[in-house]
Amino acid sequence: MSTLNHFLVITNSKDITHWVQTTLHDEGEVLQVEGDNLERVLQLVDAVQARAVLCELATGRLSQDAGFMEGLTAAKPLLPVIALAETADRQSVLTALRAGARDFISPDMRPGEVVSLVRRAVSREGSDQQRAGAGSEGQMTAVASARPGGDATMFALHLALALREAQPKHDILLLDLGVPAGDSLQYLGIDPSYTFMDAIRSLRRLDDTLINTAFPKHDSGLRILAMPEDALDAGRITSADLYVLVNVLKRHFHQIVVNLGGVPASEFLYVLLGRADRTLMFVEQSVPSCKQNRNLLQKLRDNKVDKVGTGQVSLIVDRYLPSVPPDADTIAKGFGIPLLSTLPSSGMARLTMMNSGESLFTSAPRDPYTIAVRKIAQELQRERGMPVRAVQPATNWLTSLTSRLKAG
Repeated sequence: MSTLNHFLVITNSKDITHWVQTTLHDEGEVLQVEGDNLERVLQLVDAVQARAVLCELATGRLSQDAGFMEGLTAAKPLLPVIALAETADRQSVLTALRAGARDFISPDMRPGEVVSLVRRAVSREGSDQQRAGAGSEGQMTAVASARPGGDATMFALHLALALREAQPKHDILLLDLGVPAGDSLQYLGIDPSYTFMDAIRSLRRLDDTLINTAFPKHDSGLRILAMPEDALDAGRITSADLYVLVNVLKRHFHQIVVNLGGVPASEFLYVLLGRADRTLMFVEQSVPSCKQNRNLLQKLRDNKVDKVGTGQVSLIVDRYLPSVPPDADTIAKGFGIPLLSTLPSSGMARLTMMNSGESLFTSAPRDPYTIAVRKIAQELQRERGMPVRAVQPATNWLTSLTSRLKAG
């Protein structure tokens, strides 16, 4: 059998076909196929063992051509699919990437660029496997809290920003999956053009091109992927989807901070915390918050979530007032996990930040809250990969704590 590479170009345009054939002449044989019959195209892919498929997004047929591309990538998730169009405008590029395309080309590109892109698309699957085998995974820090609200989001967002500030040459991602949904993007005035659910639907084609083009980006360089406000199909996310997505994201980002504040105990929560390298239990200095979060921590232990109880979980006490009982050390002993840090109330600074569209690093750089978050980021970097000594739970802690608060 011939070892000649075969490429399929899905188009009704003879001009497009001629351009592709001329450009890829030295790379292999280019076969034109009309995109009206997906089954026929799939049969041809198998028959000629096509190395890649180039799909045209024609003017006036954008939705139809994107639908065909989605069907092709769903049927052949490992097959490199490259979109092509007369012009590389932002809408066409995003439509192509969301439909499953690995890359995007247009006739106004230099032939050498097109050849390099096609070669890279064909070899990318092997390249990704090599990177994963080399142990180049990034680190993921999870922020967990039993109670919904904006405070966990506020902390996770600024922790991610602090990590980005400390590591400007590295790619940092905030996965904002907490309740309420998407608060981090609203705080910074960023358009949620691409969401966590979009990423779930694009599992098989997440790569540098899609991430750099579609993932929302803050001025600092931080990438943010948030749960959409109307995530009606979030319940359809499977554990396999989450495993695959986290594995892919860890290959592309040096550090990931995932906000899980307010996410109830569920398989969704267990999988994400199980894949985290470090979990920060986010608790307020109050009996209801402590009780609910301690119950959540016990559920994690009961469900044998990795790293819970092995020294990779620590405590953050938010809105902390040192003069009011219980103190942070007492709370940490009640949870049986080490205390990492406390955060001050800083109500004025937080409110200003939420309404200004700027982070605290810009709006209140000297506020105690801002300083505390920076120190936490430094501590996480220092302890990266190092276990933290667990503390034995205190006996009858909640009863004692409730009594102390009533007495106070």
